[in-house]
Amino acid sequence: MPGRRPRQIEIRTATEAELSAFDAVPHYVFASSPEDVRTYAMMPSPLPAECRLGVFIDGKVTTTYEWIPWQVRLNGRPTSIPGVTAVGTYPQFRRRGHLRMLMARAMEVHRERGEPMVMLWASMGAIYQRFGYGRGSEYVTYHVDPRFVALREPFTWDGEVRLIDQSSAADRAVAERVHEEWAAPRNLVPMRDAARWAHQWWEAQRQGHYVAVAEDATGRARGVMVYKSKENQIPNEPGPDQQMEVRDFFVLDLDARRALWQYVRAHDLVLRARFGGVEPDDPLPDLLLEPRELRRATGDAMWVRIIDVPRALEARPYSAAGTLTLRVHDDFAPWNDGFWRFETDGDQSRVTPAEGAAADLDLSVNALASLLTGFRSATRIERAGMLSGDAAAVRRADAIFATAYAPHMPEGF
Repeated sequence: MPGRRPRQIEIRTATEAELSAFDAVPHYVFASSPEDVRTYAMMPSPLPAECRLGVFIDGKVTTTYEWIPWQVRLNGRPTSIPGVTAVGTYPQFRRRGHLRMLMARAMEVHRERGEPMVMLWASMGAIYQRFGYGRGSEYVTYHVDPRFVALREPFTWDGEVRLIDQSSAADRAVAERVHEEWAAPRNLVPMRDAARWAHQWWEAQRQGHYVAVAEDATGRARGVMVYKSKENQIPNEPGPDQQMEVRDFFVLDLDARRALWQYVRAHDLVLRARFGGVEPDDPLPDLLLEPRELRRATGDAMWVRIIDVPRALEARPYSAAGTLTLRVHDDFAPWNDGFWRFETDGDQSRVTPAEGAAADLDLSVNALASLLTGFRSATRIERAGMLSGDAAAVRRADAIFATAYAPHMPEGF
C-alpha cells in the first residue's frame, strides 16, 4: 500500500488573496462569534499583508501570527515594540512543531526589521514562556458599587464635567490632546497615530460609548473617561440596576481624577461599575474612604519577548547611571545567549559583548524582559529564583531599571 505523499510546508507571509483564509484561523481558534467576524471585516485600517506570517501546508494556511507595527513608550521613550496577535493553529495540525517553527521565523523577521522586542496578550502564559516571553505588565480591574466608594476627604471643584460630541473634530481633538499628554511619560503605553485614533473613535461609536471630559475653571481639559451603561432589567427588584463599563480613564492631575470619580458616583441608577485596564499604580485606592469596595482584581497583561538584547537594553532611559555585566540565557534565539556589558548614564546606554567576563547578574531572557519593562525589580526576580548575583549588583540593578510609572497596556489587540 503506497504511503501518504509528503506534504509541502512553507513559512511565509500571506498574499492579499489569502487574507480571508488567514483570518479564518484565529476566528476559529478563539471561537469568534458571527458578529465578531462581521465587526472585524468592517474595522478601519486592516493590518498590511507583510505583518501576517503563517504556516502553509500544501498551500493552505494552518497556523497564523500577526503583529501591529506601532511605537510604544518605554519609560517615556518611543520604542518600536510590535503588538503580536492572532497566534493560532487549527487543532488537527497541532503537536507537530509548526508553532515553534513559526515563532523561530518570526523572531528572525523582527530582528531583520530592527525591532528590539515584541509583546502580546497571552491566551495561556505556558505557551509563550517556552519561547522566551516574560511577564511585562499586569491587568487591573475594579468592580464597584458607586454608592459605597466615597472620597476620604471633602472635594469641591470650580470646573465641570461635560459629554463631548464624538462627531465634532474639535471635541475629538480635546480628548486626543489629554491622552497624548497623559501618555507621554508613561511606560508600555502605545502611541496613537491618526489611524489608531480613527480606530478608537470608530470602536467607541460602534459600541455606544460616551466620552466625558473634566475641564478646569479655565476650560482646559484635564481628564477623559470613555464608558457606556445599560439597564439590567431585573423585574420587580428595587433600587439601582444599571451596569457601567469604563473602557478608558486617563487624567492629568488629582483634581480631574476626583472630579471624574464624583461623576461616576453621580450616576444614581448604577449598581455596578466595572473599570477595565486600570493603571497598576493608580492612586485611587489611597483617595477612598473604603478602598476595599473597589474589589480590585489583577491578572497578567503583556508578555514581552526580547528580540535583540543590545537593542532592547539601549532602547529606554534609566533611573540611574551604572554598569552591569549580564549573563543572559536564551536557547531559542542563540544570538542573545551570552555575556553582555551594559553601561548607561541614565539617558543613553551602550551594550557590548563581554564573553569571558564575570557576570554581575545571571538570568534568563524571560526574566530580563520583566526587569527591562520595570514590571519586576531585580530583587523581586532574585527572590523568585529567576536571577542570581551579588547583593550589591542586585541593588544597583534595582536603582537602574526602576521606572517612573508601572508598565501599563490600556488597549486590547
